[in-house]
Amino acid sequence: MKTNYMPASVILGIFFVLGMYIFGRYILETRKSAQYVSVKGLAEKEVQADQGSWILAVSSAGNDIEYLKRDINLQLKNSRDWLQEKGFAESEIKVEELSIRENIYGEAQARYSANLQISVSTDKVDILDQVSGQVNQLLDEGVSLTGDRWLTRPRYFFTKINDIKPELLAESTQAALKSAEEFATNSGAEVGGIRRANQGIISMIPSNRVNESEEFYLNKIARVVSSIDYYIK
Repeated sequence: MKTNYMPASVILGIFFVLGMYIFGRYILETRKSAQYVSVKGLAEKEVQADQGSWILAVSSAGNDIEYLKRDINLQLKNSRDWLQEKGFAESEIKVEELSIRENIYGEAQARYSANLQISVSTDKVDILDQVSGQVNQLLDEGVSLTGDRWLTRPRYFFTKINDIKPELLAESTQAALKSAEEFATNSGAEVGGIRRANQGIISMIPSNRVNESEEFYLNKIARVVSSIDYYIK
């Protein structure tokens, strides 16, 4: 009885073709999985500051050091009384700086000058916003105000970032996914899983969107931009 054996070259050829087919399919799937789209998602939320701070800068000058001491202490008392009448607690009012110096220059108008800084730190942000616009009333109380606009403007802070963070991140992620789905639809494809994600950080801008620091504004917009890469299949 005669037995027929398949030549080894034929067997090797079959395995080679099969291997090339498998390898080709692998390369094709790899290339498909490497296709992705990078999108961004924006989420915004209007918030109001819950903490505020304010600096009152006061000055005095004179040739008599004892007079100067009495005058600056009187201005301090009048400033404290006015702030408490407006609704701030004594614990919210603090002397930040008090300095008295002797002027040694010949052109100086007074021998001594004093500078006082009184700070207000409070969670009564609505009162702060209102009272800061009435600061001219201190002039009638004998308080000599000084300082530049940068120093003496009230500042407002939103400290509850963690309370709104989950909501903002969820909204920005959904916005990014929607952009990816629109891209995929226009390309005749489908959105797959996430390749890479950067949820970004929450930042603040003024509610009126002016080009200025948000800390000077009671009402703000919290915003976050998430950058996400989605696989396209």
